[in-house]
Amino acid sequence: MRKNIYLIGLMLLATACVKRPVPETPGTIVVPETKSTANLEVTLDNRVGAEDLSLGNKWYITPNGDSVQVDVYAYYLSNIVLNGPGGTKYIEPESYHLVDEGRAATHKFVIKGVTPGTYTSVTFLIGVDSARNVSGAQTGDLSPDHGMFWDWNTGYIMAKLEGVSPQSDNSNQVIYHLGGFSGDYSVLRKVSLPLPSQLIIQEGKTSHIHMENDVLQWFKDPSLVDLKTMSLFRNRDDVKMMADNYADMFTVDHVE
Repeated sequence: MRKNIYLIGLMLLATACVKRPVPETPGTIVVPETKSTANLEVTLDNRVGAEDLSLGNKWYITPNGDSVQVDVYAYYLSNIVLNGPGGTKYIEPESYHLVDEGRAATHKFVIKGVTPGTYTSVTFLIGVDSARNVSGAQTGDLSPDHGMFWDWNTGYIMAKLEGVSPQSDNSNQVIYHLGGFSGDYSVLRKVSLPLPSQLIIQEGKTSHIHMENDVLQWFKDPSLVDLKTMSLFRNRDDVKMMADNYADMFTVDHVE
């Protein structure tokens, strides 16, 4: 008798330990969580007008008629969002990418696990958002080793252009380092670009966005830059003006 009672007790205990499914609401469809196998490769082609940018060995003419040779050219893209019809969005997590003309490996990057669907535009920031500017030591594209970081008070260099010009009022040097992530003098600029055709993201496939970046935009609209008077920044208004100029430097050439 005691043995039977003992066995019944064990059975009741085992039954109590079984994890029961959560009752479903009638009419709902349970979709298992799966990670997307779709990827997106983004390519950046830095240009000067209709020409490819070539560092350190070619002279270009700015919209003001000044001659300039570009030796260093780099910028950050962050907070990339793909926008689809009806308000659908894909937001890239940990979205920080350094594009450095002197390092060919940075001219393209792959976003993995993109949600399949159809997208018609892309949105991103030029620069590194305020959260990461004050987050301490970083790694990857945000590593200080890349020469795009000042200190923990001033944060990241969002974009830089260095070169030479015979018209420069600074011993022939041209030096533009843009930083600042808060207040009226933030150089962060949000860019929204329509895609020339629909971007279709499919499971198991890699789609492509090919963007172009025009260096000449630094020197024109909305403000024409004269290297005889502004070959480097003398105040925060100069920096803000340049950020307003380069906000229009991106276009999407094609998607596939």
